[in-house]
Amino acid sequence: MAAGTPVFGGCDDVQSAVVGSGMCRDGDVHIYLGTSAWVCATSKTADKFKHGAAAIQSADKEMNLIAGITESAGANIQWICDQFFRHEKEEYGDDGIFAYMDEVVKDIPAGSDHLICTPWMLGERCPVSSTTTRATLFNVTMVHTREHLMRSVYEGIGYNLRWVLENYKADYGFGCNDFRIIGGGALDKVWMQIIADITGKSFSVVKDPRNAGAVGAAMVALIGLGHIKSFADTREFVKIDKRYDPDPANKAIYDKLFADYKEIYYSLSKAYEKANGQRFESD
Repeated sequence: MAAGTPVFGGCDDVQSAVVGSGMCRDGDVHIYLGTSAWVCATSKTADKFKHGAAAIQSADKEMNLIAGITESAGANIQWICDQFFRHEKEEYGDDGIFAYMDEVVKDIPAGSDHLICTPWMLGERCPVSSTTTRATLFNVTMVHTREHLMRSVYEGIGYNLRWVLENYKADYGFGCNDFRIIGGGALDKVWMQIIADITGKSFSVVKDPRNAGAVGAAMVALIGLGHIKSFADTREFVKIDKRYDPDPANKAIYDKLFADYKEIYYSLSKAYEKANGQRFESD
């Protein structure tokens, strides 16, 4: 390395993602949707662990991050694809299958005719911290098809994110309004609308959301070089690709099913522990 070459300290994936989302100001919130998911809030003062959310250091030394990890998100979408849409995957290929699934899922009504799929395939960290909890398909009837199951998987992750957002507001006082979403899942327009409808929140998706973390790492160096004045200024530096607003027509059904979703956990938490506690310890 040549003498005089500027060198700057880097940061971890969550911290880079925060910068790449442009949500570095006090109270800013972003959601990452990839194989897993997280809801992350930037804060000057919040420093407690609550309801599975962890307080960690931001790339900005003046800020903390409250990060709540949903253990399995995009991995669940991949699971439904691999297990129930194999023939279509062979026909449309790795790139085309998810566009096909988007077209199909639009034909299923909001709420999947009251079918609920909880996303806890690998246990959960946030909004509930549990090693024994697993995914549950709830309220199956004769009207339900594999397409209903598919939509219920998309919706289940949305319910989980809404629960985290509600906890953030209650536990830390975050407004959780007008947040941004990054990660590969943000490219799925139908899923983004489902999340907007379930959470009842408006949000934006950044341009090239899959690479937000890498962009964030680069912006840390740009801040060090003085090309971006501060971490707060990344909000204007990051470009927005699309904005989503909730459809009020779906509010009633999603409010009802979200309450049912939480009740599934509260009603089955002891059953999960009984079914899996000793088995997982022996494994």
